[in-house]
Amino acid sequence: MKQPILDGINAYRTRGAYPWHMPGHKRRLLTIFPELVENPFLIDVTEVSDLDEFHHRSGIIRQAFDRAAEIYGADKSYYLVNGSTVGILAAISAVCKEGDSLIVARNCHTSVYNAIRLLKLKPIYVMPAWNDELQMFGGVAPDAVKRILKSHSNVKAVVVVSPTYEGVVSDVEKLSKVSHKYNIPLIVDAAHGAHFEYMANVNETISGTNYKNIPQPAIRLGADIVVESIHKTLPAMTQCALLHQNSRLVDNGRLEEFLSIYQSTSPSYVFMASMEACIEKMHHERDGLFIVYKELLRQYRERFQGLTHIHLAREADFKKYNAAGYDDGKLVFCVKDCQIVLPELGGEPVPFTGVMLGKMLEQEYGQLMEMSADNYVIALTSVADTQEGFESLYQAIEAIDGQLTKRGQAADTIDNGKLNLYSVLPEQKMQIAEAKDCTIERIGLLEAKGRISGDYIYPYPPGIPVVTPGEVISAQIIEQIQRAVSHGINIKGVTTEDGSSVAVVASKRCGGQKRRRFW
Repeated sequence: MKQPILDGINAYRTRGAYPWHMPGHKRRLLTIFPELVENPFLIDVTEVSDLDEFHHRSGIIRQAFDRAAEIYGADKSYYLVNGSTVGILAAISAVCKEGDSLIVARNCHTSVYNAIRLLKLKPIYVMPAWNDELQMFGGVAPDAVKRILKSHSNVKAVVVVSPTYEGVVSDVEKLSKVSHKYNIPLIVDAAHGAHFEYMANVNETISGTNYKNIPQPAIRLGADIVVESIHKTLPAMTQCALLHQNSRLVDNGRLEEFLSIYQSTSPSYVFMASMEACIEKMHHERDGLFIVYKELLRQYRERFQGLTHIHLAREADFKKYNAAGYDDGKLVFCVKDCQIVLPELGGEPVPFTGVMLGKMLEQEYGQLMEMSADNYVIALTSVADTQEGFESLYQAIEAIDGQLTKRGQAADTIDNGKLNLYSVLPEQKMQIAEAKDCTIERIGLLEAKGRISGDYIYPYPPGIPVVTPGEVISAQIIEQIQRAVSHGINIKGVTTEDGSSVAVVASKRCGGQKRRRFW
């Protein structure tokens, strides 16, 4: 019997690699929640008898939703069994109607762009600050959002990401105040911030250590709708997420209507039980679990910061890039200006990249990262990580750090220029929905210069578009895409089988007018 998925999972599981990636339970669910049924198939049921109805709650599911709202400080909270994606789709659909305009942080997840397409919305992009030194986004400036709101009277919502994939937190409190001044709801994609509630609100006097500057959850800072993936940074099963609502600007009936549209009518009780167990455990044991976790982070971040060449990103790196805080649970190891001598490459020093670091950590040390970029890797930590796990990662990083040297002139000549896929905001000729409705063709990447993109082009992870449908593929963008592919970055929307090709709008009947304003 062929079972490629099961075989693949078992092959990965038996490799023994330590998982510095989601889900946040780190494959230790039964250790963390011994009260859960060992065989999940025994609780894989449906909406029968007294088990309530997911979309028409009156019993146990309603109690669970109300309990989540109580713990997270929301007016309403909802379990999401289809991940944060459905929360984002429902949130935007609840506050926008077809053809509306909304302010969108350019580093938003693909789900935001899908909502824009489905509702034929008109995005007004705000670019977060860019840290050129570390090659990653900072926060969204409240003043930039304010300028857009002043000059656009038809905006229906503001959508931002906080924290980012790399852990940068925007000033949600100020963003909320700016948005509310114009009676505009703020939607926060906090997929990577479900743990903030427990990290920030513990009794520090138990350990006698005061951990300062732990970011508060967005729902407690005035955001109207917040979507959080509890499977990312908390010990819950993959696909488990929450949506919190706390706003007079959001029609709750409309929100629930769209949640029922986007979510399955056959919700997983296994997922819901996993969410309930996670929320209750984290709430009742936060003063123990999260003090231990924060102490581990403090100790090992201090040790990592003593490395010679590899740099661990920290809050200070983003102070001048509109950051209001930083998630220390994200271990982002940067290798800018590092080089290494590899015998298989002739024994000459070559630039050391994040992709190379990720491969070495996995293949030589059994440390599997969440994501590898050109300039850095991300190790995603959670309360489920062990001291042994942290120590094994430190030993591996320290060993690799000892093989590196500072990049010299010889290496600079090999790798000219910086890789910055987001250095320029493309010119917009058509709206996303309009471009996706056009006939498209695939042509060589070099031939696409000046053409309108018919698809998204983005590195994955994290899935932030470099080009969206309807935007012009410029020579600068082509150059950056080529460099990213050559560096081993996984670029979606570009195929290399025939020498690199992209989708472009082919139909001449689809000629949108030029419109773009960048803030």
